[in-house]
Amino acid sequence: MLLSPRYLPRIAALVGLFTRYGLAGFARRQGFHALAPEEFEFGGEGDTGERSGDGASTRERAIAFRKRLVELGPAYVKLGQVLSTRPDLLPPIYVEELEHLQDDVGAVCVEEIEATIERELGARIPKLFASFDTEPLASASLGQVHAAELRDGRPVVVKVQRPDIREQLADDLEFFGEVARFAADHTRMGDRVDMVGIVRQLERTLADELDYRVEARNAASFRRTLAGYPHLLIPRVIEGYSTARVLTMERIRGIKVSEVPAISRVERDFRPLADEFAKAYLEQITIHGHFHADPHPGNVFVVLPEQRNPHTPAELAARERRHDARAPATPLARLEQEARADASSDAAEGEPRLALIDFGMTAHLSVALRERIVTILLDLADDRGDDVAAALVEIGDATDDFDRAAYTRRIAQIVTENHDRTIGEVRAGSVIYEIIDDSYRAGLRLPAELTMLAKALFNLDAVSRALDPTFSPVQAIREFGQRLLAARARRELSPRRIYQLATQASNLLDVLPRRVDRITERLASGDLGLRVDAPQLRSMLEGLQKVANRILSGLVLCGLLIASAMLMPYRRQLGTAGFVIAAAVGIYMVVNILISDRANKT
Repeated sequence: MLLSPRYLPRIAALVGLFTRYGLAGFARRQGFHALAPEEFEFGGEGDTGERSGDGASTRERAIAFRKRLVELGPAYVKLGQVLSTRPDLLPPIYVEELEHLQDDVGAVCVEEIEATIERELGARIPKLFASFDTEPLASASLGQVHAAELRDGRPVVVKVQRPDIREQLADDLEFFGEVARFAADHTRMGDRVDMVGIVRQLERTLADELDYRVEARNAASFRRTLAGYPHLLIPRVIEGYSTARVLTMERIRGIKVSEVPAISRVERDFRPLADEFAKAYLEQITIHGHFHADPHPGNVFVVLPEQRNPHTPAELAARERRHDARAPATPLARLEQEARADASSDAAEGEPRLALIDFGMTAHLSVALRERIVTILLDLADDRGDDVAAALVEIGDATDDFDRAAYTRRIAQIVTENHDRTIGEVRAGSVIYEIIDDSYRAGLRLPAELTMLAKALFNLDAVSRALDPTFSPVQAIREFGQRLLAARARRELSPRRIYQLATQASNLLDVLPRRVDRITERLASGDLGLRVDAPQLRSMLEGLQKVANRILSGLVLCGLLIASAMLMPYRRQLGTAGFVIAAAVGIYMVVNILISDRANKT
C-alpha cells in the first residue's frame, strides 16, 4: 500500500524532489499531484521547471536536483541515470544535467573492503596481491575501486561491492514499484508512458550491476567483438580474482577524453581514433545488437604510447609464439582466445589508443529492432524524414489521439533542419532525443531501447568531438551504413540463406495442395465464410442506433404535437392533454440526451 506509514517519509522525499527543485508545475500538469498526501503541498503555478526568463536559476535547480538524488541513495542515483535516457519524462535542462550524474559518495573503510575481498576470494590480501592501495581510486554508490598489483607484477584495479547494498536496494525498488503502479493508474503520464516498465528497466540495470560476473562477461564480449579495431583497448578481466561481488581488471593509465590538453591535439592527429570509435559503436549497435550504453567521456581514456598499459588482442596475437593454442578452460578464456583469433593484423604499437572502462550498463537489441534502427540511421543521414517517421510508427505504440500526418510533417521538419546544418553542428544523439520527445508529445510510445540508443549516440558525439571538433558521426553513419547494406546483400545470397529459403518454399509446396483442396470443398458446399474484425464497428453501430432512436422519438413527438393542435378546435380537453404529454416527453428526451452525452465524455 503506497500510503502506508512505512512509505510516508519516502513519499515526502519524492514529493520534495518536485516542490523544491523547480518541477512542481511540470508534476502538476502530468497529474503527479495525486501522489502526494494532503499534508504535502506542491509549489505555485510559476514553478514550472522549464527554461524561461531565468535560465541560470533553472540550471542551479537542476544541479541541486541531481545532488539530491545522490543524497537519497544508490537506488535514486540509478533511477536518475535511467531518467537521463527518457527526455519524454523531464524537461530538457534536467535531462541534460542527469547526463552528468555521478554517484560519488563517502568511502567505505578499508577494513570492510579487505574483509569482502578475502571472503570472496578465499585468501588473505598479502597472498593475493603484491601490493594493495588502501586509498580508493573511486567510491561509488554500489562499489569502491582500489589499485593493486598482482603477484606477477601486473597492475590491476579491484572493484568491491559495498556491504549490505543489496538489501537497501531491494527495499527502495519495492517502493518505486508501488509508485509506478499508482502513477500508471492515477496520472495523465501513466496513459502515455510505461511507468512500470521504467521501474523494471531500473531493476534489470541494478541486477546486472550488482553481479560483477555480468560486467566481466560484458567486458570479455566487447574485447572480442572490437578486436578488429587495433586502436581500441578493452582491459582484460582477471577471472581468478573475480566473483559476483569482486571484479579485478587490468589497470588503464590514460587521460580522460574530456581532459585531453589542447597541445596534444596539435602534436597528434586524433581524427582516426574518433572515426574508429564511431564505427566500432555502429558495429556494436547494428551487427551485434549489444552495445555499451554509457560511453560518456568519463568512461573513455586516451592512452598515449609512453604510458604503461595492457595490450590489445592484436598486440598479444602479434607477440604469440605458441602455434598450438591451448583449449580454453572457461567461457571468458574462450572469448579471449576468439578475440586474439579475430584481431586485426595491424597492431597499433607506438600509436595513441582509446580505452573503454565500466561495462555494467549495456543494452541489447532484438534482430527486428536492430533492422529498424539501421533503417532509421540511414534515413537520418540521407534526409528522408518521411521514412524515419514511418519506421518509428511501425516500432512504436500509438495512442487513440495520435495524428500520423501531423507527426510525419514534424519529424520530416526535424530531420531536414538538422541535415541542413554544417558538419560541425550536427548532433546525431540530440536529433534522436528530439525525435523521441516529439513522439511522446504526439502520442507515440517508443521502445525503451531507442532511448538507450539515443544516450549512446549522444555520448558518442561528445567523445568524437572531444577528439576532433570537426568530426561528424553522421558521415561515419553513412559510410558504415553502405558497408552494412552490402554485407546484408551478400548474406542474403549466401548458400546458408538460399538453403533456408529453399526449405521454406518446400514446406509451403508440401502443404499448399491440402489447403487449396480444403478451400475449394468449402466453396462448393457454400460453407466458406469471411470474418471482418473491426474493433470500432460495434461502437459505430451503437451510435447509429442511438441516432435512429432519437429521430424516431422526434417524429413521434412531432406527430403528437400536430394531432393535439388539430384536436383543439373540436375536443379542447383531449388536445390539451396531448400537449401536456408532448411537453413531458420532450423534456424527458432533452434531459436524457444531456445526461448520456456527458457520461460519454467522462
